[in-house]
Amino acid sequence: MPRSATNVLLLCLLLVGLAACVSEAELRKQDEAQCISYGFKPNTADFASCLQRENLARRYSYPYVAPGYWYPYP
Repeated sequence: MPRSATNVLLLCLLLVGLAACVSEAELRKQDEAQCISYGFKPNTADFASCLQRENLARRYSYPYVAPGYWYPYP
């Protein structure tokens, strides 16, 4: 593959990777919208509980990668 085509491909992959980044504030807004859609009212204890559950559900939805021979234990 010519060098310029390789550079273009690498640039496209970099841009796709950066587009996948989401800030904490954006995640919070998504969680709030989801909890409101469930019927919870903002600034209530149930709403706060819903936000926590949504955050934990997202956190634990990612697969766990156990350390192996390529990733030594600390």
